Parts: sequence; C-alpha cells; structure tokens
Amino acid sequence: MRWQAVPPDALTLRELDGELAVRNALTGSTHLLEAPAAGVLAALIDAETGLTVPELTARTRDALAPADMEELLAEFQRLGLAEPAG
Repeated sequence: MRWQAVPPDALTLRELDGELAVRNALTGSTHLLEAPAAGVLAALIDAETGLTVPELTARTRDALAPADMEELLAEFQRLGLAEPAG
C-alpha cells in the first residue's frame, strides 16, 4: 500500500523549537509532531506518487520499524494528515 499526505495546500507547517506544528485546513486541527513523525510527514509531502512503508523507512533519518511506521501512518490517517494513495 502506498501512502500520501493530504493535499499539501491544506497543510500549514511551522517549525517550533525542533518540533513541527501542522495546521490542517480541512479538519481545522493543529498537531505538534516530534521526530520521527515530522520526518515521515515531510517525506509524504515531498513524494508525488505516495510511498510504501519500506520507502518511507529508507527516506527518514529516524527510521522506524515497519510495524511502528504502519502504526504512525494509521494515526496520521485518523488525524487527517495522510491517506492511502489512490
């Protein structure tokens, strides 16, 4: 399964003291992400066609185990930050 960020124009990103504040205009929510979650979201935003779990693991500096990456992606989906690429 490939994953992608929600449309990047819906997200406003601000770095705050080493963390990433993410405002999602689609949900009206703001989230504060620490590494590695911030790196994973950045990789999803940069990818044009979505990324698989192994591709995400390879692209992020603070690599997560595949099960942890899948858990993070499920949380991103719950928060409205990422979705399966269609």
